[in-house]
Amino acid sequence: MPLQLHRVPPSTSFNELTQCICESYATPRNRLWRLFRHDPTPAGFIELRDRLTREYRTDAANASWLTVVDTDIGDKVVGAALWYTYLENPYPRFEKHPVEAYWWPEGVQEADRLNLESFIEATDLGKLAYEACGFVYAGTNYMESAKRNPSPQWRELEREMQTPIHMYRMWRPVGGRWVEGETRLPWEEEEEV
Repeated sequence: MPLQLHRVPPSTSFNELTQCICESYATPRNRLWRLFRHDPTPAGFIELRDRLTREYRTDAANASWLTVVDTDIGDKVVGAALWYTYLENPYPRFEKHPVEAYWWPEGVQEADRLNLESFIEATDLGKLAYEACGFVYAGTNYMESAKRNPSPQWRELEREMQTPIHMYRMWRPVGGRWVEGETRLPWEEEEEV
């Protein structure tokens, strides 16, 4: 299975990339995917493809889609990743929020080249992969769905999503250099002397 990595130009059709993404989030099932990104109907696929294309073309200066294709099966897209690199803080209202770079290995290589730290949110499966690339666990976010007087549609979504759902916040220091007990986490307050 010879694999090739490709950077996706903004003019590319996102059909194969979108199909790959939908399949990868379906097995094993990622509960957040349905909520945030994809309605699993043919119309939902078209909406997702068009949204991914539009978002990429809108933020092409900061965004990079990468695909992995298998040349043994007609250059079928078998993996995809979107990463963002910001040389300036994209969230000016948060003064302490550091510069970001997303995805690996190309994302972390680009972050290292630019001397940037990195942040990402990970699923259970992704957490292990990101740790192997030098990311450090920085906390867990939980999404709860409880509400008063939920509609039947809300209850159906709760059943499908199996809430609460969790995501891991991950951080990678510049260059991936982490020393337990020495490397300061960016959100830790400095001790007064």
